[in-house]
Amino acid sequence: MNLLVIGLVMYIVHSDCVSRFQDVDLGLETMPAAGIVARTVVNAGFHRQLVTEVTIPSDSEAGEQISCPVMLRETLPSGVFVDLYQLASQVHMGGPKVLSSEDIDVEKPEYLSPAHTVYVYGDLNVTADHTYYTRIDLPIHVRYHRPSADREVQFVTSSLKYPSIFHRCKDFNNRKKQFPLIQYPCNYENNSLCQWTELIYEKQRESIDISIPVGNQEDMLLVSMVTLVVTVAGCYLLVHTTLSGDKNTDKKKNR
Repeated sequence: MNLLVIGLVMYIVHSDCVSRFQDVDLGLETMPAAGIVARTVVNAGFHRQLVTEVTIPSDSEAGEQISCPVMLRETLPSGVFVDLYQLASQVHMGGPKVLSSEDIDVEKPEYLSPAHTVYVYGDLNVTADHTYYTRIDLPIHVRYHRPSADREVQFVTSSLKYPSIFHRCKDFNNRKKQFPLIQYPCNYENNSLCQWTELIYEKQRESIDISIPVGNQEDMLLVSMVTLVVTVAGCYLLVHTTLSGDKNTDKKKNR
């Protein structure tokens, strides 16, 4: 009985630690590799791809460690979101592995949504020139913004900051400089904690700005009228088609 109680307490403490994503300074000797990160946003409209490429020089001979885990901690602004259900369905097809500490409402507009943080997992692989490299394509979606009162304002800007990047590469642990390890979930399944080292890297810029189309308040009456007419016409056609189908079925039965 005592063993059962102790096991239950340990499980609760571990679950609470994982769910809050607390940073823990373990005070161990290690140093992050100096890396280079390039990123861009591809596609247009409300559904885009955030592409991040990470390159890290290796101090060791090729073959010591063929690959090692990497994690991107992305903080997305209120105007951008990721669909966790979409991402989960794409994992088995090679899509990015993403963990979020909170639920993300995909229906809310930008002015009712907070910024949110997600953890994107991948692998750094050794290339022919003895460097570690990975590319992560993250599907992102743009939220609807509040209509503008100024007809000249047709677009607004949302800024995507560069992520914090962490790795678990043994090749970089021999460099003699103090740098703390941090505890985060080992993978997107969030079933255990691991020690990660933050990567200090060069940035091409501080953030990437994306343009988002916005509506105009002066068009509200016209849009409302068109929406109402289309809705009523659609309902009429649906009811008419359903009743016509029922009558044809009854006639066939009477024959």
